[in-house]
Amino acid sequence: MHFFEAAISKISHCFERVIILFIQFSVGALILDLNIAVLFRYVLKSPIVGTQEIALVLLAWITFLGASLSVKNHSMVAVTFFFDKFGKFKRYVQILIQLLIFAFSASFFFYSYLWITSPSVLQIKLPALQIQAWITYSIVPLSMLITMIFNVDNILKLITTRRHNTEEQDLNRITKNQEAEML
Repeated sequence: MHFFEAAISKISHCFERVIILFIQFSVGALILDLNIAVLFRYVLKSPIVGTQEIALVLLAWITFLGASLSVKNHSMVAVTFFFDKFGKFKRYVQILIQLLIFAFSASFFFYSYLWITSPSVLQIKLPALQIQAWITYSIVPLSMLITMIFNVDNILKLITTRRHNTEEQDLNRITKNQEAEML
């Protein structure tokens, strides 16, 4: 079990680093693309074909990968009013939430994979860029797969933290008992 936890944690960390770099590069490319589009359209009065599609594709990829990162870093928007009421059961609720996110991601992965591999999508090309649409749409199942990996890592950390906290509590109890016997 420890090997599995370490492997998932390492894979999760690698994905996180690659996604952060990709998002940073994509945001820079998006800014450059939009500035070039505005310059050519309004200043030079000669718009460049495809800049809008590039911006839309980059925005979609940034959004889906950013959502995956927010799951990894527990930075999703949340209403904590009810969560705070659970007291000592918070960890179990956190695990349940992670399992629900995993189930949603798995079903979204399955249906988005079916969608992008359907014959109708495989035949579509983006009008201006003339690239296969499934290439740009592949971000949906890819981000869901990454989200599932991040979820497994989060769940394992929650379980491991619980196990370590229980071991620490046992050690503290034994230490207190030994101190009481000495007195």
